[in-house]
Amino acid sequence: MTVKELKEELEFYDEDAEVIFNFDDPSVEVESWTEDKYGYKTVSIDCNLKPTFIGEFRGDMRIELGKEGAE
Repeated sequence: MTVKELKEELEFYDEDAEVIFNFDDPSVEVESWTEDKYGYKTVSIDCNLKPTFIGEFRGDMRIELGKEGAE
């Protein structure tokens, strides 16, 4: 799924909902991460990700990510 396709998918959800990305794969190492003054994090990893789940969870938009090509 491309970024454009992901943005189109997100247009169907409530604008007030938070978007939560979840990625939990111990085989992928985080190269670096930063956090801004509002607590938002930017993470740099060395692999391609794809959404494995997109849906509403407790009123928020939840997107679970997996490694591209992983079974």
